[in-house]
Amino acid sequence: MSPPEEEVAGTEVPEKAEGESGRFTIIGLSGWYFALPLERSAGSMEAVTLTRVPMAPEAVLGLTHLQGRILTVLDLRHLLGLEGGGPPRRFFLVEDEGEQVGMVVDSVEDIVLVAPLDLESIQVELSPGVRANAWGYFQWRGQPVVNLSVERLLK
Repeated sequence: MSPPEEEVAGTEVPEKAEGESGRFTIIGLSGWYFALPLERSAGSMEAVTLTRVPMAPEAVLGLTHLQGRILTVLDLRHLLGLEGGGPPRRFFLVEDEGEQVGMVVDSVEDIVLVAPLDLESIQVELSPGVRANAWGYFQWRGQPVVNLSVERLLK
């Protein structure tokens, strides 16, 4: 068994290699399931009213405050190029260089320990936005779950 990976501020945490087990949080969005590394997960909360940011990129839905800190909330559908929508239901929080960032999701489903497979062997067609931000996948309850790279999403 190898020692746990340490995260150094300002550096990327490498994605798991095919067949290497890791813990992931599964989120639901627009009929898809996605997984983010548990070590980058900071929880979730019900969606609240956001303050719009003038001239912000389209993916920035707005700001809110969480436990005395400003939280930027991103439209994950926009970042992944997915259709659908409606009002935000939940914000999934991820850690980014000591700060938390919220991403709009439909649901937070589960935490799993799995060994993701190579993305090239997935049996479903991925949109270009999903493919650009994905690095692997696994099956959960008979459904494909696509592993997303937090670094790629937030760049």
